[in-house]
Amino acid sequence: MKTNFFAIVVLMILSSFVSVSAQNRLPYVLRGDVAGCDTVYTLPNQKAEFPGGMQAMYDFLNDNIKNNVNFVPAMSSRRVLLKMLVDSEGAIVETKLMMPTSTSLDDDLLRVVSTFPDMVPARYGNREVCSYLIIPLGIE
Repeated sequence: MKTNFFAIVVLMILSSFVSVSAQNRLPYVLRGDVAGCDTVYTLPNQKAEFPGGMQAMYDFLNDNIKNNVNFVPAMSSRRVLLKMLVDSEGAIVETKLMMPTSTSLDDDLLRVVSTFPDMVPARYGNREVCSYLIIPLGIE
């Protein structure tokens, strides 16, 4: 009985430290100079986005992909996570597939993303900043 009570107290104390550290986490990562970005924001006030919104991005992908697939916003059993670094002017600086599928689809997806128009950059406070954008792509 005493052991259970002690374990509960220890867990409560540890959980309070975790929540305090999460609240104090910085909204940016210093990376050095990456295509003009010396600071990359991981928690901007407003995320970067495709011009016209997410549905416009899915339409652009589906219109330009050569493989016989359809990308949807809903998560499915087949999915790809696309990670992009968007600079403060909206240009896509880096693109990485975090959950690749097949080589031909991955290559085709990266080809289409390289033709994306400039994004609407992220904002932190009242200024535009470099940021990461992670987009889940469900595959039908």
